[in-house]
Amino acid sequence: MGTSALHRDSELIDQLRNGDETAFTQLYDQYHRAVYFYVLDYVKAPQVAEDVVHDVFMKIWEIREGLTITTSFSSYLYRICHNKAIDALQKIAKDEKLRQEVLQWIEPQVKEKEQTLQEHRAVYYERIYQEAISALSPQRQKVFLLCREQGKTYEEAAAELGI
Repeated sequence: MGTSALHRDSELIDQLRNGDETAFTQLYDQYHRAVYFYVLDYVKAPQVAEDVVHDVFMKIWEIREGLTITTSFSSYLYRICHNKAIDALQKIAKDEKLRQEVLQWIEPQVKEKEQTLQEHRAVYYERIYQEAISALSPQRQKVFLLCREQGKTYEEAAAELGI
């Protein structure tokens, strides 16, 4: 983050300490999207991530008068989000309904990744297969293709090729 952005955040924090709702809104608008995706990476469920981010910003508003930031606001915010995400994961681990909600979001992603992996694997194996066939002599290629792809016996292939 550049010096001017740090300075701007510092000014907004000073205004926030004085109860300036516009400063709070500007910080929220500036960071909400990024911290949402950061938290979503942990908790996997969009609604849970949104709740965590909402809680974080509510906490910042509640403690605004005594807000003491020794690093950048960004670092401070991400640290709070990290801690709240861990708390949410602990809550998910204990709550069957939340676990099911998270699984509903994870399962389609896992299936999609598995399908993509299978497709990549199929393309990879097909390429290796074609390279192996290409490495054979022309005569062996003909025999191989007749036997493996057309299902002929070695005798039938030999008769067809006149060998």
